[in-house]
Formats: sequence, C-alpha cells, structure tokens
Amino acid sequence: MKRAVLLHGTSSHPTHNWQPWIKKQLELAGYEVFAPELPDNDVPSRRKYDMFLRSSGWDFSDNLLIGHSSGATTILNLLSSDWLPHVKSAVLVGTFLEETLLKNRDSYIKDQFVDLFPSDGYDTHSIQKKVDHMYFIHGDQDPLCDIDTARAFCRSVGGTFITVQGAGHFSSPATELPEIISTLQQYSDF
Repeated sequence: MKRAVLLHGTSSHPTHNWQPWIKKQLELAGYEVFAPELPDNDVPSRRKYDMFLRSSGWDFSDNLLIGHSSGATTILNLLSSDWLPHVKSAVLVGTFLEETLLKNRDSYIKDQFVDLFPSDGYDTHSIQKKVDHMYFIHGDQDPLCDIDTARAFCRSVGGTFITVQGAGHFSSPATELPEIISTLQQYSDF
C-alpha cells in the first residue's frame, strides 16, 4: 500500500485549511495517510517533533511527505535525520526557512522558532540522498515565507518549484490545494 504523511504548520491542526481535503484525495488514490497533530505546535520544536514522529510507529519507508509552512520545515528536518528511511517524494507548501518576514508583524513572538531550524543549517546533499523527488509549492504573495528564499533552497536540493500566482500562505480560508495533486500527477507516480 502507498503511504503518505501530512504535517501541518505552526498553531494549526490536521483538520485545518486544505489538509482534510488532501487527506481525502490521497485516500481516494489508495494511500494510507498519517496526519498527526504535532505536539505543542504553537512553538515548533525540531527535537520534540523528531521524537514524536520517530516513536509514532509509522513506517516512513518510501512515503510521500507533505508539509505546510513549519510542517515543510519539519520535513527538511526529517530528511536531515539519520533515522528516517528513504522516501519517495516530498511536497513542501509555503516553505518556512527563516523568520525575516515574520519580524515585521505584530503577531511575531521572539524565540518562537528558536528550536525549529538546525543550528548549522541544512546539509542539502544529505537531503537529496533521502528523497527521489522534491516539490516546492509557493504563493507569489506569501506574506510569511519568502518566495526567493524558498526558490533558492529548492534549487540547492534539485527540487521542482511551482509558483501559484495570486496565492498567499495557503492558510485559511484555503480549503483545497489542487496544485499538490496536479504536481504529483505531472511529475511522479501518483
């Protein structure tokens, strides 16, 4: 059976935004889907998420990984870990790689993401070896995650970058994200 993992973003839940829709689409396509609520996700923690996912009992081998915002960051952290087996594909939606855009917002909380990113950055070569295909889907008007930073990182890991014109961060009120399905159908064995 095909397997997929869905990872939501900061202060979110597997039942928010487009996550229920993509879960249903994947199940209709024959996937078994693991869509956990990440622990204490108001303050995402690379270490806490790693322990949680590692001890979940889920078989990550040859999975499709889909993450939104800090959930996309979590996928990069997983792909950087020694324990994660090889996966088939990773779809990173509104990839969160830095806090630059957040610092200008009234809702910014200092040190909220202090434990999300690896202190020495990402080893792009190691990430490439862990996954067959990487897709970055990014809105050209994302106010939280810089599109140029995401595009540059996508190039560094040999991924495919899909820009959605007129789109923001793919949060509420977005309840569907057909670009994920069309990307998977176009580039892989969905």
